[in-house]
Amino acid sequence: MVVNLSFTAKFFGVSIDRDNWVLALNCLLVIDLIIWGPINETFRAKFVLLKETIGQSEVFVKVRALLLVSLLTSVCIVGFMLLFPDLLASVIAPKIGGVQFKALVYMIMLLVPSLLINQLTLIGTSILNAYEIFALPEISGILSSLINLVFIFTLAPYIGIYSLVISYYLGLLLLLAMLVYQLQKKKIPIFNGYKKIKLSAFYPFFQYALPFFLPYFFIQINLLVEKSLASMLGQGMVSIQDYSRKFIDIPNNVLTSVLLTILVPALSSNHAKEDNAGFISSFQQIYRFGILVVALLIAFMSVSGNQLITLLLFHKGTISNGDITHITQLTQYYSWTAIVHFFYIMYGLALLSSNRGKIYAFFGVMAQIIMIVINICFYARLGLYTFPTSFIIAHTCSAIFMFVYFPGPHKPLYIITLKYLLLLALLVLSSVFFVHVLSSLFKTLNNYGVIISSTIIIIATLIAFIYLFRLDERFVISRFALYVTSQQNKSNCKIGKE
Repeated sequence: MVVNLSFTAKFFGVSIDRDNWVLALNCLLVIDLIIWGPINETFRAKFVLLKETIGQSEVFVKVRALLLVSLLTSVCIVGFMLLFPDLLASVIAPKIGGVQFKALVYMIMLLVPSLLINQLTLIGTSILNAYEIFALPEISGILSSLINLVFIFTLAPYIGIYSLVISYYLGLLLLLAMLVYQLQKKKIPIFNGYKKIKLSAFYPFFQYALPFFLPYFFIQINLLVEKSLASMLGQGMVSIQDYSRKFIDIPNNVLTSVLLTILVPALSSNHAKEDNAGFISSFQQIYRFGILVVALLIAFMSVSGNQLITLLLFHKGTISNGDITHITQLTQYYSWTAIVHFFYIMYGLALLSSNRGKIYAFFGVMAQIIMIVINICFYARLGLYTFPTSFIIAHTCSAIFMFVYFPGPHKPLYIITLKYLLLLALLVLSSVFFVHVLSSLFKTLNNYGVIISSTIIIIATLIAFIYLFRLDERFVISRFALYVTSQQNKSNCKIGKE
């Protein structure tokens, strides 16, 4: 992902072409997620439930109906968009005109058919996930990234931004082919039995996903509004905002994925057993550790963000120094959204794991509405900085309200939060000071030197603060140090005997 970002910056920089690519692709993905996101998200759970109650043969009657409804609906949507691409372009980029508008319309028309392929891959992936097969999409994603790199490198000098279109379609087709092969190999009965099918049979999947349509709708509308407003701020602003978000979205998405994998099963198990002590203990352990991880990210971006972004995005002037500075400042601002995002996800997953998902969904919708209102009201005054500002305000409000509904004692959690936020602030300030002193003493340090030295300083400072604040994580560090020492002693003993 990071390598792809670097190559994209090398060939397309901050340009009208890349703005059009980001606008068109994000718009289509938003439409796809608004319509099919909730069903795809809940498919596995409903499939397993139906399989246990009505049997495999009957559940696949409903799955085939869902697949057919998805295909027919997607074909209708694709047809409508191909007939009226100008309408879609005017919605996502209302202030764009002339040649750029025509280029955006053309890009939309090129990408619209991908909606059909994308939905087929999502349903195929969901079916395999229901059979505990998870690795295939990850493998395909890696292969698609490699294909993307090859096509950018070989075709971009000749056909420009359209190399991204070709690589995008090839990635989707590769995933679809791998899914079809795997479904046939596992003899999953999805490819036959369509002659006497009733389209209404898909309804159980729709009904199960119904409560999630509203949150999905507002999340996707917010993303669409954000891109549309960015396009109104001038040429290249969409690309600048997209680059800046990706530097934080990548670690945020990894952290969210880890939390979903580790936290939800642990909390759900404790809640089911009515083990309140275990629930609180599991939550607090991951909560404390997560804040420290986010603190490292924020401190690193605060002191070395410019060097990292310059190394990854600055390729012989494709992106100007002014744009690099703009991206760096916006990325550093976005980095502070990571701590708010972490609190929001942690409290939300705690509510979800304790059968309070409706509260989580409600405050999720409220966060999106607040963001949309702030973005529309202040984008002309604050520019791109409106978007991280609205995120911080909206998700802080939602996190505070979800904290009120947290299923456990509030005072210990309140103390932990304040204590670790103080550590975060001190870590960032200390790291900025120490790296500034280092840069003053060693003015010949290049970007790599600054990144390596600042990373060492940040980690060392964090460890020092962990012991100074007498945090529980010091025991983990001590145990790790003892383990490393014991392994080193064993190694020395073996060498001595030899």
